[in-house]
Amino acid sequence: MPRPSADPRAPRTPAAAGLVWARPARAAARGQRPALSRDQIVQAAIALADAEGVGALTIRHLATRLGSGAMSLYWYVASKDDLLDLIIDAVYGEDPLPPRSADGWRADLRRVAQQTRRLMHRHPWLAALAGNRALLGPNVLARMDALLGILDRPGLDATSAMGLLGTLNAYVTGFVLSELGEADAIRRTGQTEQEFRLAAAPYVQEQVISSGRYVHLARYVLDGQDRDAEAEFDFGLSCLLDGIAARFDVLDGSTARPEPPQPPVP
Repeated sequence: MPRPSADPRAPRTPAAAGLVWARPARAAARGQRPALSRDQIVQAAIALADAEGVGALTIRHLATRLGSGAMSLYWYVASKDDLLDLIIDAVYGEDPLPPRSADGWRADLRRVAQQTRRLMHRHPWLAALAGNRALLGPNVLARMDALLGILDRPGLDATSAMGLLGTLNAYVTGFVLSELGEADAIRRTGQTEQEFRLAAAPYVQEQVISSGRYVHLARYVLDGQDRDAEAEFDFGLSCLLDGIAARFDVLDGSTARPEPPQPPVP
């Protein structure tokens, strides 16, 4: 999330004034039949993106699905960029964050990570789209504030806390993008995952195992165990949370561990 200026004297730039969140939602124009609302448009846009992909989400296509004219939609939503910002924020507001528990920050962050992964699977366009937008809507801000509250404890500064949440989000988003990409690649072959693996097996045997060129990869193919997606996600998440705890002992009630000196850049 971009860090805005905290100086109240900072000028209101055209870019900031142009944010959809800085403009109140419009009601129907005088004399116009109030057939639509911004929320109706946003929910229809989410359904369209879920069904056909975010690339199919245009004002004209959305207007057709709503049985309205494109110009009518522009009265409520000024541009496609506005629409994208609105649908991202709306889906982040679909599920309340899991309540804080007595199990500590690790359990709280784990539940949030699992919930976010489920949300990104429910809306497969979200993982890729959210990383390319300035997320400043009310649902995103409330979510971020609650997450920072999980890490709000003496000894952990605000910059580090935000960095940790950024790292957690990067892990979840990256994992989901990999999941979706792999599933899409297999889907394009017209085969099931099992059929794809069976079809690729002779190639893997010849090129990876028998060729001797990929010693470490061959060892994984021969000796490694396949985890399902849930187990793989949990493994990586546990490593991440363990790493956070090791670096910031203060999270577990002791003193913060100082950063070791970095070697000089040659």
